[in-house]
Amino acid sequence: MVEYTISEIIVDYLISEGVEYAFGVPGHGCTAFTDVFCDRAGKMKPIMVRHEQGAVHAADGYYRASGRPAICFTSIGPGATNLVTGLATAYVDSSAVIALCGCEPQRDVESGVLQAIYRSHESDFENIMRFTNKRVWTIHKPERTPDIIARAYKEAVTGRPGPVLIAMPFDIQSKAIEVPELPKPSRRRPVGRTLGDPELVKEAAKLLASAERPAILAGGGVILSGASEELVRVAEILGSPVITTMMGKGAIPEDHPLFAGYGGWSGTTSGNEVAKNCDVLFAVGARFADLSTSVYEKGVTYSIPPTKLIHLDLDQLEIGKNYPVEIGIVGDAKATLRLLIKDLEAIVRMRKYENLPWVKKMQQLKKDWEASLEKARSSRKSPPTVPRLLKELRSILDRDAIVLGEAGWAQIFLFQQFPVYLPKTHISSGGFSTMGFAVPASIGAKLAKPERQVVACPGDGGFLMTLHEVATAVQYNIATVTIIINNLGWLCIRDLQWIQCAKGRDIATMFNYEDGKPYDIDFEAFAKSFKAYGATIKKPEEIVPTLKDALKSGMPAVVNAYVDPETVPPMPGKWELPKPEYLIRKLKR
Repeated sequence: MVEYTISEIIVDYLISEGVEYAFGVPGHGCTAFTDVFCDRAGKMKPIMVRHEQGAVHAADGYYRASGRPAICFTSIGPGATNLVTGLATAYVDSSAVIALCGCEPQRDVESGVLQAIYRSHESDFENIMRFTNKRVWTIHKPERTPDIIARAYKEAVTGRPGPVLIAMPFDIQSKAIEVPELPKPSRRRPVGRTLGDPELVKEAAKLLASAERPAILAGGGVILSGASEELVRVAEILGSPVITTMMGKGAIPEDHPLFAGYGGWSGTTSGNEVAKNCDVLFAVGARFADLSTSVYEKGVTYSIPPTKLIHLDLDQLEIGKNYPVEIGIVGDAKATLRLLIKDLEAIVRMRKYENLPWVKKMQQLKKDWEASLEKARSSRKSPPTVPRLLKELRSILDRDAIVLGEAGWAQIFLFQQFPVYLPKTHISSGGFSTMGFAVPASIGAKLAKPERQVVACPGDGGFLMTLHEVATAVQYNIATVTIIINNLGWLCIRDLQWIQCAKGRDIATMFNYEDGKPYDIDFEAFAKSFKAYGATIKKPEEIVPTLKDALKSGMPAVVNAYVDPETVPPMPGKWELPKPEYLIRKLKR
C-alpha cells in the first residue's frame, strides 16, 4: 500500500492518461491541488490564464486541435461559476474537457464560509454545473477518488465526447489515503469503436447505390471520429456531392471536386441547392440545428421528405430528432463508414464522377457562387472588406494552418468564405455561439500543434470579452496571431435588429460615444502594452505585408484589421426572429 493525497491521485492519474496541460486560476479553494504541480515539473504543465472562462476555452481548443483532453482548474465560488460558459460551449460542441474546482469544506457545508452559496438550500454546486457537463462529481469520500477520476476521464472521451467536472472540498484535497496502486487507464475504459448494425449498413448501401442524386452531409461527428478519409471515399464511390455543417468544416478538402459547400442560413447557394434537390441524403455525425436547416422550412435547405434520409450518428438521441429517417444507424462514423465502403464496393460500378450530370450541376452552382463573391473579394475599398481580408489571409497561410472563429459576422464569413483542407483546421464556437472563444482557444490549439500557424479571427466585440488572455500568450510565449475583424460594434446583432424590426431600430450595438462618434480603441497600442506584437490594417494593400510580419514575428501578435461595416455575408438560406407585434399592427392602448 502507498499513501497519496487526493490531489496527487487526480493529477497522477491524468498524467498516466497523457494529459500534458492544466489551464487555470488558483485560489484558496484549490491550493492543495495546485501544490501537486511543484513535484511534477515536466509531466503536466500548469498554464495560468487570466479568467476561468479562458481556462475552459483553452482546454477546449487544445482538444479540438489534437483530439487529446487537457484540464482546467479553479478555486471555489466565483472562480468555479466562471467556468459555466466555457463548459456549455464545449458541451454543445461535443468537446472533451476535464474541469476541477474547489468547493467548501465538508465540515462547513451550511456555515456560510468564504465564497460558498447557501441559505435557501444546503450547498449544491453540482446543480449549477449539471446542465453544462456530461456528468458532475463531488468527492465526499476520499477513498472514492481513484474511481471518480478514472470514471470522469472515461466519461469525457468515450461515446459522444464532452466536458466533465469534479468538485473537490478543500479539506479533502489535502487528505492522504492508502491505495494499493493507481487505476491503470487500459483497465478502466473501453477500446475500439461502436460498429453500426451490419444489416442496416447493407440497406443503406443499397439505397445510396440506387440514388440518382445522392448527397452527403458531414457534421462534427466526422471530425471527432477521424473519419474524413472514409467519408471522402464513400463520396467518390457514389459520385456524391458533400456539404458540411460548421462543426464538420474540414471533413473534406474544400478544393475536392465533390465538395459542394454548406447548407442553411449562412451556407452557400450551391450547398442549399444540393441539399434540397438530392433524392437520398446521407447525414454523418450531424444534428440538424436550426441555422443549418433554414429553421426546418421545407425546400429552403432540405426537403425531407420526399428526400430519403439515412442518418448515422454515435448518439441515438440525434437520429430522427428533427427529421424522419428512412434508415437510422447508431455507430461510430469511422468504423461504420469502413463497413459501408465494403458494401458499396461490392454493388457499385465505379465511374468517373466528374462526368455525372448531378455532379456537373453542383460544380456549376459552386462556380456561380464563387463568382458572386468576387466583387467583395477583389474590392479596393478602405477599410477593406472581410472577404478581401480572408482571401489574402488564405493566400499566405500554410495548407495545415488552424483558424479559429467565434459568434458574429466574423465567424460566418470565416465559415462561408475561408476554405480549409484538413480536419481540425477550422475551430469555432458552434452550437452555443459563444463570443470570446477564439483568443483563449487559440492558445490551447497552438500548444496542441506548436508546429502549425494558428490564427484567431474574432470580431472586435468578441475580442473585448477575453482580450486579457493575450497576457497569457505573452507570458508563456505562445505565438498565436489574432486578427481583430474590427467593424466598431456588434454589427451582426445590429443587422439582425434591422431585419427583425426595421433599419435604424438598433439598440446598444454600435460602439459610439453619446454624441454618435465612434468609440475606436487602439488595439495595436493595447497589444504593445501587453508586450505582444501589434499592428493595424486600414487599407487592402496593407493586408499581406502586415499579416506576414505578424506571422514571422515569432511572438503573440494582435493585428487590428479595420473592415468595411456595410459588407455583410450573403445569406442564401433562412433564419427569422419574430417581429414585435406592435410593428405588425396597431395595438390597443
